[in-house]
Amino acid sequence: MKVSLMVAMLGLSIGSPAVAQKQTEMDTGSNIPIPRRARIAEGAGLSDIDRGRIAMAEFARCTVDRQSARVTGIAARPADKIDGPSLARLADDECLSSGELRFKPLLLRGALFVELYRRRNDARARKVAWQMPAVPFDPVVKTDPADATLSVQMALLAFAQCVVTRDPATASAVVMGPTASKTQNAAFAVLAPKLGSCLYDGQKITLSKLILEGALGEVLYRGTVPSVTTASQETR
Repeated sequence: MKVSLMVAMLGLSIGSPAVAQKQTEMDTGSNIPIPRRARIAEGAGLSDIDRGRIAMAEFARCTVDRQSARVTGIAARPADKIDGPSLARLADDECLSSGELRFKPLLLRGALFVELYRRRNDARARKVAWQMPAVPFDPVVKTDPADATLSVQMALLAFAQCVVTRDPATASAVVMGPTASKTQNAAFAVLAPKLGSCLYDGQKITLSKLILEGALGEVLYRGTVPSVTTASQETR
C-alpha cells in the first residue's frame, strides 16, 4: 500500500481556565491525592515544539491514571479498530492544568501507548504483574481505501514496525527516554540514519519526533503477530 504520511499537530482542541494545580488537588470537598494535570513545560532551551511534546506526554500520563478503564478498552483493540471518536472522548480538561492543547487523535493515541510501554517496563523491572492488554500488531492487515485516516495510521505503524525490527534496542531507548529529553534526542539521532531503509520507492513521509515516538511506542507495546501461530494477547 502506497500512502503519503503527512501529519500536523492539530485537530482536537481542549482548554482549561484553571490555575496551576498542586500535586494534591481538592476533590469532593477534601484533600485527596489525584493525578497531576498536564502543564506547559518551562525551562531554558526548550522550543515550543518540545513544550508541546512534554505537555502531550503529561496529558497521556494523567489520562491513563484518571481514565484507566477507557484506556484499557482501547489497548484491548486491534490496531485497525481504534477510531477517532473513542480517542476524542478521552480528551477533556480534567487532565489539563491551564491553557489549551490542540492535537489530532493520532497524537493522543501514540502518547497513550508510549505511557503504557513505559509503565509496563517499569512494572517488569519491579517484578510486578502487568494486567493491561496488548493485542499484537498485524502489519499486513487490509484497510479500506476510502478510509484515509486508517490507511495513514496503519502505514505509519507498519513503518514503525520495520524500524523496531531493524534496531529494537534503539527504538526502545527512544520511547523509554523522557519525552524531549537529551537522552531521548540522543537515541533519535542514532535511529535517524536507519529510517530510510524502511521506506519503499516513491514513499514520502513527513514525521515529527512526537509522531514517530508514538508509533514506535504502540508497536513496542503491542509486539507483532507471530509469523506462524495465531495472534493472541501478549503472554505475561
